Amino acid sequence: MRYFGGSGPFCQKYKDTEDKAIKHISFYSTSIATVGYDPLTMVLEVRLLVDMKIRRYRNVPEDIWYRFRDNYHPDNFYRRHICGHYTETVLEDEEADI
Repeated sequence: MRYFGGSGPFCQKYKDTEDKAIKHISFYSTSIATVGYDPLTMVLEVRLLVDMKIRRYRNVPEDIWYRFRDNYHPDNFYRRHICGHYTETVLEDEEADI
């Protein structure tokens, strides 16, 4: 597995637009800190290590989430299949806080 699940120190929660927290999991990655996905709203969130800001992507199909999460090279998958393919919103720090 390339990520941590459960309720340990690596799990974090961030709010989506409906004030419902999206659970984030940590990745073994050189550029991605955490990721989270809500299948009901089809929202994917990615926190990058470069600035620790959350990028939110809407209308991301669930199969993209599973492929991203389980990929051996999540950095490459993110650049090839998510960036530029879905509308990106960068959350400000106060929006990302619980």
